[in-house]
Amino acid sequence: MRKTVLDLGSTSFLILGCKKSDDSSTSSTTASTTSTTCSSVVGKVGDNSSNLVTTALAKSANLTKGLTVFGINILATSEVADAKLLHTANITAELIDNNEDGTADNPTVLKALVDNSTFVKMYNLQSGNSVTIDTDVLDDAGVSKNTSLGAYETVDNYADGVSHDASIEEIFHLITQYGYSVAYPTVFEESNTSTSAMALAMDTARGGRQLTTTDGAWVYNNTTCPATGSLESGKAWWFYDEADADYKTMQTEYMYSAVTSKFGMHDSNAGRTKADSEWCPNTKAELLAQDPTIYNLIDNATYAFPTVLPDASYSACTFTTSDIITF
Repeated sequence: MRKTVLDLGSTSFLILGCKKSDDSSTSSTTASTTSTTCSSVVGKVGDNSSNLVTTALAKSANLTKGLTVFGINILATSEVADAKLLHTANITAELIDNNEDGTADNPTVLKALVDNSTFVKMYNLQSGNSVTIDTDVLDDAGVSKNTSLGAYETVDNYADGVSHDASIEEIFHLITQYGYSVAYPTVFEESNTSTSAMALAMDTARGGRQLTTTDGAWVYNNTTCPATGSLESGKAWWFYDEADADYKTMQTEYMYSAVTSKFGMHDSNAGRTKADSEWCPNTKAELLAQDPTIYNLIDNATYAFPTVLPDASYSACTFTTSDIITF
């Protein structure tokens, strides 16, 4: 098996190659190129000595299998099916390398993610799991920069006419919270006191700046979306109402809503129905018309945000069960 060292500035980690299945019609040159590409994408948990997530630590938290994608750990409990783990790996790869050429679209953001030892932790069911992730163990070790994802909500986007692919949402949260926010704080910082360009755009989208709830609730001057066209100036078009969500979380969710609307995640009857409960400009055209500030920020090529909806089929490399290790 071929080994390659991926160098991200001050961070280096050893990763192992995966190989696509043999095809007699594929030339040896193409096969070699594919193998080399895979070796820069997929790796083993624990191979990067500077990453705080070790197999021993993961196991102590009841996360007992996984792999790495571009240096980001994708971990799961024993109850999670390998197919769900591989689905998540594909989505992660597509969000980091949206043009699917085998390299990260924004190396600066990827470096921030790797340097911060970020990881995805997967559990199986919404409730009733026989294996519970021990987050206290992770927190005590100073390993807290992660996102949680249920295998039950990791599905093909709106394939059933109802459910969105939560892996796109949760992994993108990880990327903006610990990637873009860290790499470009004046533009994309997510915090409870942020005055980044993104946070100020969100204030406008919410109908005004409010850092805390009022009597335990977020207050908006509008909570409905028009059938067509844009809302009038001053009215909220982003009215996320989770009472336990803080101002920082509002920014994380706002970024997700904006970028995924731009690449068409909600552009279906089911998608619109779900998005309209909290977010109005849920297509690319509507986003440009209603919220040009955030549109222009995420459309700036400097930041290389994903522009194509991930479909859990990363073309630069095929992930297989042999890429998953147990510990």
